[in-house]
Parts: sequence; structure tokens; C-alpha cells
Amino acid sequence: MEKNWIQYENVIDYLNSTIKSVSYPGLSVDTPEQRIIRGKKIAYKPSTNIQDIVSTHELSVVFRSVDADLNYWLMYDIFSKHYLDVENLYIKPFTVTAVDIWRDAIYRINFYEIIAISLTENTFDYSQQKTNAKDFTLVFKFNFTGVEFLLNKSKVLEVATLPTIIQKI
Repeated sequence: MEKNWIQYENVIDYLNSTIKSVSYPGLSVDTPEQRIIRGKKIAYKPSTNIQDIVSTHELSVVFRSVDADLNYWLMYDIFSKHYLDVENLYIKPFTVTAVDIWRDAIYRINFYEIIAISLTENTFDYSQQKTNAKDFTLVFKFNFTGVEFLLNKSKVLEVATLPTIIQKI
């Protein structure tokens, strides 16, 4: 990392700069059904914990492979050390922050009780580095998540100040 012309505060900042995409799971619920008079089916909202309505508790992070796969080997080392760490069951909580075009934070997604579960393979091929962009994916499993909106409330439109779009007759 000392040879990089862009200075980073730490290894995590360097790895964050190579993130290409983050895939967050969707929401899904199974609705219990009951038959009422004359066989009509009625669906009900389930009594599932809000943390369990995500379709999967997996988070995929795709990285650009850069600097002769340096970031891959840093992630490999972090993954290995987490696996061998018997003192801590989970990785420390981390955050994904979305920013606008002025780099102001819009919202933050916090993940808690995280376990790294897979790191894709790496192919050492000089021709791949010269011609194609190379990616690798790290997949985490999380138990809890939360979204925190960071918008300045004075800049958000109030519902009362919105113009009437639908005319009442």
C-alpha cells in the first residue's frame, strides 16, 4: 500500500475504495391463508419478526480487483483471521452509506452480527489484468439490520405543502 499514490488512512479505507457494488436482499413474507364461508380464501399478515422478512440474510459485496490482486489478498487475510478468531463470534458491525452527487449522506444501512461466509476464487492470469476488469465477491451473513435516514428535515417537502394532483369530485 505504500506504493499507492493515493493515501488511505487505513486498510479498510483502501478496501472500501475498491467496492464496485453491494447487493442488498429484498423483502418477502409468507401470508397465512384461511378459508371462510363458501370457500373464499383470505390472506393475513404474518406475525413474523421484522428482522426476518428479508428474503435472505446475505449481503454480497463485489470488489474490483486492483493492484495485482492486493485487495483480494487483504480480504483473504481478513476472512481467514475472522474464521480463526475464537474470541469474537461476529465481525464488528459495519455500515453502508449512500451519498448524493455532493457526497452528502442520504441514508445509512447498519449491519449487526455479521459472519463472512464466502470469498470467490481468484485466477492468476496476466492477460486478464491487461484486457478485462476483474472482480471478486465477498458474501456476508447478518442477523440484524437497520436503516437510518440522514436527510435534513428542513429540506424535505411536507405533505401539506405539496400541490394537489388528484382532483376530488
